[in-house]
Amino acid sequence: MVFSTNCGTSFVLPKSILTLKTNIMNSISRASYSSRLTNAEVLVEDLNTFSNFTPGDSDLTAEAIQTRTVALREIQTQHTQKHFDYSKAAFNRRQFFDKEENSISKLLSPIGANIRGKFGKDSQEYKEIRTLILKIRGQRRIKVTEDTDEETISRSEKSFGSQMIYFGDLITLLIKFGSGYDPMNSRIKIDALQTVLEEATLNTNKVSTMLALYKPWISQRINGFKDLSIIASRVKNMVSSQYGLDSPKYRMIKGLRI
Repeated sequence: MVFSTNCGTSFVLPKSILTLKTNIMNSISRASYSSRLTNAEVLVEDLNTFSNFTPGDSDLTAEAIQTRTVALREIQTQHTQKHFDYSKAAFNRRQFFDKEENSISKLLSPIGANIRGKFGKDSQEYKEIRTLILKIRGQRRIKVTEDTDEETISRSEKSFGSQMIYFGDLITLLIKFGSGYDPMNSRIKIDALQTVLEEATLNTNKVSTMLALYKPWISQRINGFKDLSIIASRVKNMVSSQYGLDSPKYRMIKGLRI
């Protein structure tokens, strides 16, 4: 990431600092949800000490808010558990696609080198293979955290889906070359590549299954905290209306971030 100073000088933050910044922001975000829920529980405790508090709406009572916080605790727990299952499956898939010895990423160079050596760097065969290799490598990895929204997750999944499609196209093209593609390296023979594609498909299907279980909890948590925030704001208004802006009761709750 490039930053500019007031005097026009540009500089690049080291990757380690950017990673640390991302990790800190993710931790703050997780803590934010937890602290907001804790503050809502404090609000319930405070309201229970207010004598004759009459909000005029059953949704604004301490009992109703407590019911919401209990439900949100369960939603938060399920969200965390389902995200863990999804992220574990996604991590295993990323290892298979990028890190392992027979990962798709590590097979591309020897495939390209074989075609370049067999047909020449200016051949149509190599140009088409190189185009597919560049498309596979060009799929940007999108980091998914516990607080990533559904749109970003979908972009991440499409990236892996596109990579699989292009890898399948590459295998189809190699098959079309017939006897022109007969590498000595067993890792990049047609049968071996087809096995890699099958395993990549299995890995991706597992991620899709975990994502299907995780997604509903994303929207439930977002909507649940949004509604809780609205309710808390209304309660604060009712307390200030009944007891006054300068009252000890209002001062007790006005600073609670929910």
